[in-house]
Amino acid sequence: MNCQEALDLLYEIIDKEATEVDTQRVQTHLKRCQHCLEVYKIEGAVQDFIMAKLAKDTPPARLESLKSRITNRLDAIDQELN
Repeated sequence: MNCQEALDLLYEIIDKEATEVDTQRVQTHLKRCQHCLEVYKIEGAVQDFIMAKLAKDTPPARLESLKSRITNRLDAIDQELN
């Protein structure tokens, strides 16, 4: 599995929607690729933050807006680094 394949499955894994086979393949890749592991950690932290906000009864539209802003900013940072 290459980086693009792993990153394409990243959100499915974080959301626990990926198959067991895909999850295992990505986990194997993450053990060998520091860059993808860092992306996984950051995206997982964002997901954890959003889930914590959900637990506090924040309106879903506001959470989606927050998630979108965070994701867009992280994408911009990633593009600046590449």
